[in-house]
Amino acid sequence: MAGALDRWHFDSGPETGDEQHRLLVAAFTKAAAEHGYAKLEVEQVLRHAGVSRATFDAHFKTMEQGLIAAQDAFFNRLWLDVSAACESADEWPLRVRAAMAAILASLAEASAPARVFAIEATAASLVAAERQFAALDQFAKLLRDGRDLYPCAATLPAATERALIGGIASILSGHLLVEEPQAIPGLESELVELVLIPYVGAGEARRVAGF
Repeated sequence: MAGALDRWHFDSGPETGDEQHRLLVAAFTKAAAEHGYAKLEVEQVLRHAGVSRATFDAHFKTMEQGLIAAQDAFFNRLWLDVSAACESADEWPLRVRAAMAAILASLAEASAPARVFAIEATAASLVAAERQFAALDQFAKLLRDGRDLYPCAATLPAATERALIGGIASILSGHLLVEEPQAIPGLESELVELVLIPYVGAGEARRVAGF
Protein backbone atom coordinates (compact mmCIF):
# COMPACT_ATOMS: atom_id res chain seq x y z
CA MET A 1 0.00 0.00 0.00
CA ALA A 2 2.89 2.38 0.67
CA GLY A 3 3.76 2.61 -3.00
CA ALA A 4 0.21 3.57 -3.94
CA LEU A 5 0.21 6.31 -1.31
CA ASP A 6 3.57 7.87 -2.08
CA ARG A 7 2.19 10.73 -4.13
CA TRP A 8 -0.46 11.62 -1.56
CA HIS A 9 1.69 13.29 1.07
CA PHE A 10 4.90 14.80 -0.24
CA ASP A 11 3.30 17.57 -2.33
CA SER A 12 2.31 19.42 0.80
CA GLY A 13 3.94 20.97 3.82
CA PRO A 14 5.23 24.42 4.72
CA GLU A 15 6.57 26.71 2.05
CA THR A 16 10.00 26.53 3.67
CA GLY A 17 10.30 22.97 2.36
CA ASP A 18 10.99 21.56 5.82
CA GLU A 19 11.78 17.93 5.07
CA GLN A 20 11.03 16.72 8.60
CA HIS A 21 7.57 18.25 8.40
CA ARG A 22 6.99 16.54 5.08
CA LEU A 23 8.14 13.23 6.48
CA LEU A 24 5.75 13.56 9.39
CA VAL A 25 2.81 14.45 7.13
CA ALA A 26 3.65 11.40 5.01
CA ALA A 27 3.86 9.28 8.14
CA PHE A 28 0.49 10.49 9.37
CA THR A 29 -1.07 9.52 6.04
CA LYS A 30 0.48 6.06 6.02
CA ALA A 31 -0.23 5.33 9.68
CA ALA A 32 -3.80 6.61 9.46
CA ALA A 33 -4.41 4.47 6.38
CA GLU A 34 -3.17 1.41 8.25
CA HIS A 35 -4.77 1.94 11.65
CA GLY A 36 -7.64 4.36 11.16
CA TYR A 37 -8.32 7.65 12.91
CA ALA A 38 -9.49 6.28 16.26
CA LYS A 39 -6.55 3.88 16.75
CA LEU A 40 -3.77 6.13 15.51
CA GLU A 41 -0.92 6.60 17.99
CA VAL A 42 2.20 8.77 18.03
CA GLU A 43 4.48 5.73 18.01
CA GLN A 44 3.01 4.55 14.73
CA VAL A 45 3.66 7.93 13.14
CA LEU A 46 7.21 8.05 14.49
CA ARG A 47 7.94 4.59 13.10
CA HIS A 48 6.88 5.60 9.60
CA ALA A 49 8.67 8.96 9.77
CA GLY A 50 11.88 7.66 11.31
CA VAL A 51 12.15 10.66 13.64
CA SER A 52 12.22 11.17 17.39
CA ARG A 53 9.37 12.22 19.65
CA ALA A 54 11.21 15.51 20.19
CA THR A 55 11.11 16.16 16.44
CA PHE A 56 7.42 15.36 16.38
CA ASP A 57 6.73 17.77 19.24
CA ALA A 58 8.69 20.49 17.46
CA HIS A 59 6.24 20.36 14.54
CA PHE A 60 2.92 19.36 16.08
CA LYS A 61 1.57 20.15 19.53
CA THR A 62 -1.17 17.54 19.23
CA MET A 63 -2.05 14.50 17.16
CA GLU A 64 -4.99 16.43 15.72
CA GLN A 65 -2.65 19.06 14.27
CA GLY A 66 -0.70 16.37 12.46
CA LEU A 67 -3.83 14.73 11.14
CA ILE A 68 -5.16 18.06 9.90
CA ALA A 69 -1.86 18.68 8.09
CA ALA A 70 -2.16 15.26 6.45
CA GLN A 71 -5.81 15.89 5.59
CA ASP A 72 -4.84 19.20 3.98
CA ALA A 73 -2.17 17.42 1.96
CA PHE A 74 -4.69 14.81 0.84
CA PHE A 75 -7.25 17.35 -0.36
CA ASN A 76 -4.51 19.39 -2.01
CA ARG A 77 -3.34 16.34 -3.97
CA LEU A 78 -6.92 15.62 -5.02
CA TRP A 79 -7.36 19.21 -6.17
CA LEU A 80 -4.16 19.05 -8.21
CA ASP A 81 -5.40 15.88 -9.92
CA VAL A 82 -8.71 17.52 -10.77
CA SER A 83 -7.08 20.73 -11.99
CA ALA A 84 -4.74 18.79 -14.27
CA ALA A 85 -7.66 16.77 -15.66
CA CYS A 86 -9.65 19.91 -16.43
CA GLU A 87 -6.81 21.25 -18.56
CA SER A 88 -7.17 18.28 -20.89
CA ALA A 89 -10.61 19.35 -22.15
CA ASP A 90 -11.76 22.53 -23.90
CA GLU A 91 -15.54 22.40 -23.46
CA TRP A 92 -17.00 22.83 -19.98
CA PRO A 93 -19.08 19.61 -19.94
CA LEU A 94 -16.01 17.63 -20.96
CA ARG A 95 -14.00 19.32 -18.21
CA VAL A 96 -16.64 18.21 -15.74
CA ARG A 97 -16.37 14.64 -17.01
CA ALA A 98 -12.56 14.74 -16.86
CA ALA A 99 -12.67 16.13 -13.33
CA MET A 100 -15.08 13.42 -12.23
CA ALA A 101 -12.91 10.69 -13.71
CA ALA A 102 -9.88 12.11 -11.91
CA ILE A 103 -11.67 12.28 -8.57
CA LEU A 104 -12.95 8.72 -8.83
CA ALA A 105 -9.60 7.31 -9.91
CA SER A 106 -7.82 9.13 -7.11
CA LEU A 107 -10.25 7.96 -4.43
CA ALA A 108 -10.03 4.39 -5.66
CA GLU A 109 -6.23 4.60 -5.56
CA ALA A 110 -6.11 6.10 -2.06
CA SER A 111 -9.30 4.72 -0.54
CA ALA A 112 -7.83 4.06 2.92
CA PRO A 113 -6.62 7.62 3.61
CA ALA A 114 -9.74 8.97 1.91
CA ARG A 115 -11.87 7.06 4.41
CA VAL A 116 -9.83 8.46 7.30
CA PHE A 117 -9.69 12.08 6.18
CA ALA A 118 -13.15 12.41 4.61
CA ILE A 119 -15.20 10.29 7.02
CA GLU A 120 -13.50 9.22 10.25
CA ALA A 121 -11.66 12.47 10.99
CA THR A 122 -14.61 14.69 10.13
CA ALA A 123 -16.82 12.76 12.55
CA ALA A 124 -14.33 13.20 15.39
CA SER A 125 -12.87 16.67 14.78
CA LEU A 126 -14.65 19.96 14.13
CA VAL A 127 -11.51 21.34 12.50
CA ALA A 128 -11.33 18.34 10.13
CA ALA A 129 -15.02 18.79 9.28
CA GLU A 130 -14.40 22.47 8.48
CA ARG A 131 -11.47 21.51 6.25
CA GLN A 132 -13.63 19.07 4.35
CA PHE A 133 -16.37 21.67 3.95
CA ALA A 134 -13.84 24.07 2.45
CA ALA A 135 -12.55 21.40 0.07
CA LEU A 136 -16.06 20.52 -1.12
CA ASP A 137 -16.84 24.19 -1.67
CA GLN A 138 -13.69 24.48 -3.79
CA PHE A 139 -14.95 21.68 -6.02
CA ALA A 140 -18.41 23.25 -6.13
CA LYS A 141 -16.90 26.42 -7.58
CA LEU A 142 -15.86 24.43 -10.65
CA LEU A 143 -19.52 23.79 -11.40
CA ARG A 144 -20.54 27.43 -11.01
CA ASP A 145 -18.83 28.24 -14.29
CA GLY A 146 -21.71 26.43 -15.96
CA ARG A 147 -24.07 29.22 -14.94
CA ASP A 148 -22.24 31.66 -17.19
CA LEU A 149 -22.14 29.29 -20.14
CA TYR A 150 -25.71 27.98 -20.16
CA PRO A 151 -28.57 30.51 -19.81
CA CYS A 152 -30.98 27.92 -18.44
CA ALA A 153 -28.67 27.44 -15.46
CA ALA A 154 -28.48 31.12 -14.55
CA THR A 155 -31.55 30.91 -12.32
CA LEU A 156 -30.60 27.73 -10.47
CA PRO A 157 -30.88 28.00 -6.66
CA ALA A 158 -27.74 29.35 -5.03
CA ALA A 159 -27.09 26.08 -3.21
CA THR A 160 -27.25 23.89 -6.35
CA GLU A 161 -23.51 23.30 -6.73
CA ARG A 162 -22.98 22.65 -3.05
CA ALA A 163 -25.89 20.21 -3.04
CA LEU A 164 -24.55 18.36 -6.09
CA ILE A 165 -21.05 18.05 -4.66
CA GLY A 166 -22.40 17.11 -1.24
CA GLY A 167 -24.54 14.40 -2.77
CA ILE A 168 -21.62 12.98 -4.71
CA ALA A 169 -19.50 13.03 -1.56
CA SER A 170 -22.21 11.10 0.27
CA ILE A 171 -22.40 8.45 -2.45
CA LEU A 172 -18.63 8.01 -2.51
CA SER A 173 -18.45 7.90 1.29
CA GLY A 174 -20.83 4.96 1.23
CA HIS A 175 -18.43 3.00 -0.96
CA LEU A 176 -15.46 3.99 1.18
CA LEU A 177 -17.23 2.90 4.36
CA VAL A 178 -17.97 -0.58 3.05
CA GLU A 179 -14.47 -0.73 1.56
CA GLU A 180 -15.52 -1.08 -2.07
CA PRO A 181 -12.95 1.18 -3.78
CA GLN A 182 -12.95 -0.99 -6.90
CA ALA A 183 -16.55 0.04 -7.57
CA ILE A 184 -15.86 3.79 -7.44
CA PRO A 185 -14.56 4.34 -11.01
CA GLY A 186 -17.65 2.57 -12.36
CA LEU A 187 -19.82 5.41 -11.03
CA GLU A 188 -18.38 7.91 -13.52
CA SER A 189 -21.14 7.97 -16.14
CA GLU A 190 -23.96 8.07 -13.61
CA LEU A 191 -22.40 10.90 -11.60
CA VAL A 192 -21.43 12.93 -14.65
CA GLU A 193 -25.01 12.75 -15.92
CA LEU A 194 -26.33 13.75 -12.51
CA VAL A 195 -24.07 16.79 -12.28
CA LEU A 196 -24.64 18.04 -15.83
CA ILE A 197 -28.43 17.78 -16.05
CA PRO A 198 -29.15 21.14 -14.34
CA TYR A 199 -26.85 22.92 -16.77
CA VAL A 200 -27.18 21.26 -20.18
CA GLY A 201 -30.38 19.26 -19.90
CA ALA A 202 -31.02 15.53 -19.60
CA GLY A 203 -30.29 14.56 -23.21
CA GLU A 204 -26.97 16.34 -23.53
CA ALA A 205 -25.92 15.26 -20.03
CA ARG A 206 -26.54 11.64 -20.94
CA ARG A 207 -24.56 12.00 -24.19
CA VAL A 208 -21.55 13.55 -22.47
CA ALA A 209 -21.71 10.92 -19.75
CA GLY A 210 -21.31 8.24 -22.41
CA PHE A 211 -24.59 6.41 -22.12
